[in-house]
Amino acid sequence: DARGDYDTALRYLEQSLEIRRQIGDKAGEGTTLNNIGQIYNARGDYDTALRYLEQSLEIRRQIGDKAGIIPTLHNMASIALAAKNPKRAIELWQQALPIAIETGHAQGIFHVAGALGTILAQTSQREESRKLLELAVSVGKKSGFAGVGELEELLHELKES
Repeated sequence: DARGDYDTALRYLEQSLEIRRQIGDKAGEGTTLNNIGQIYNARGDYDTALRYLEQSLEIRRQIGDKAGIIPTLHNMASIALAAKNPKRAIELWQQALPIAIETGHAQGIFHVAGALGTILAQTSQREESRKLLELAVSVGKKSGFAGVGELEELLHELKES
């Protein structure tokens, strides 16, 4: 996937999915479905990507995999945003954030709060945006995540305007 060889990545993921289904590994199946969805997302096939992500989300909810629900909802929101549906993206991120906070999932908090704060900054919900960006920056700094600087810049712009 990182090299852009989506066909090879997809073949391996489909093999992994089949094996996980055969052995009854529901958690692995949810993860693999999420990853297959990301391949289709990278290809720009948002409808297919969403079908895989919805399957992943269903499994993750069934087995109570809160840590897995967060990236799946985040990925679905990113696709909604790419498909020019910011309202749906906001809804999905708003579902993911409380789960990330409840579980203390630092990466989830950082990515979801950052993405949600960024989009809300563009929709005149500045106060809510500021709070989310402050949360993302705080968690991002503590965890050493890349991308904190961009969120700090946006936060600075919000405070000045």
